Amino acid sequence: MTLDQFVKELPEGLVYGPIYRKGAPMLSGRAATGKNPLEDSWERKYGPADVALAIKRNPDLQAVGLWSGIRGNGIVILDVDANHKRWAREWGDSLNGAPCITSTRPNAAKYLFRIPEELWGDVKGHGLRKDDGHSQGDYEILWGRQGVIYGAYPGKDGLSKPGQYKFKGDLNSIPVAP
Repeated sequence: MTLDQFVKELPEGLVYGPIYRKGAPMLSGRAATGKNPLEDSWERKYGPADVALAIKRNPDLQAVGLWSGIRGNGIVILDVDANHKRWAREWGDSLNGAPCITSTRPNAAKYLFRIPEELWGDVKGHGLRKDDGHSQGDYEILWGRQGVIYGAYPGKDGLSKPGQYKFKGDLNSIPVAP
């Protein structure tokens, strides 16, 4: 499926961000990392039609992200950067039904969940990376940030080659976080 086709199938009610390809010039003059959202998407809530129009107008936008947190209407992203197989075994059935995003990075994946609105004020994102001083540096919880869900994947030096983010699941049926 092409990026355009994927964007045409995005449901209303979620908040998206068109994502710059790696190396593209951003408005700041800096080169994009391949995970940077279009600057305007920080200030306004992009729906599917907004993303489609932005991508049509700017060929440097080659992926789409999903905003999490309160501004993302309660979406939370579990971003597993390493040891995915281990964590999938440990978390078991709690991952069932959650949309899953993968890339060329081995043993990694992202899962999408919803947080009930009455709990939004209590949720905080957690960076659980070893370089942040945590012993389990395998995953993080994205709340109040965006995560790329489809399109160009920039790769990561020494860990993975450039390729594509792949999406499996249903954005119309995101389960409540366990």
